[in-house]
Amino acid sequence: MNLDEQLAEIFGRLGVVMEVSDAEEATLDGDDYTETTRATAANVASRHDQTAPAPDTQALAEMTLFQTSREHYGVFYRLDLIGGLPSLRIFSPDEENPLRMRCHLVRPSETAPMRAWFSTTRAHAGSATYDEARETTEQHLLFAAGEALKRLYWSGEHDDGQYAPEIEVHRLA
Repeated sequence: MNLDEQLAEIFGRLGVVMEVSDAEEATLDGDDYTETTRATAANVASRHDQTAPAPDTQALAEMTLFQTSREHYGVFYRLDLIGGLPSLRIFSPDEENPLRMRCHLVRPSETAPMRAWFSTTRAHAGSATYDEARETTEQHLLFAAGEALKRLYWSGEHDDGQYAPEIEVHRLA
């Protein structure tokens, strides 16, 4: 297995689809690449330690923030705003995982009040001054939502998969 195939397999477990340029596609044997992609998809689908597929793992983010954790060694966060909902990915070290890291997707549950934060802000038809400040407001709301999602995640029982009812947690890798 070459490096490109290894990366495709690793990223495939995280829900990332690798793009292939026209030049690369011309040099690849189509059947081998297709078989690798199918095998990766089958491996991801057959994992028993993964919960149901997470929503919107392939959706484009409207806004993204990256952070390293001050409280947890080796942990970093990616916080996205996708479709008006905050989506937090938590990457943490895991020596037993072949990737040497674990990734969880944390989103507000259907009952969480933060689900309405962005839709309410976007629906408000305010003044021109408010419209100019809307993006900054969303950045601050996203940061606040990320802090809330992190606290709710870290207060959970990770071994049992028990978390506060205000969040949904999906293991991605």
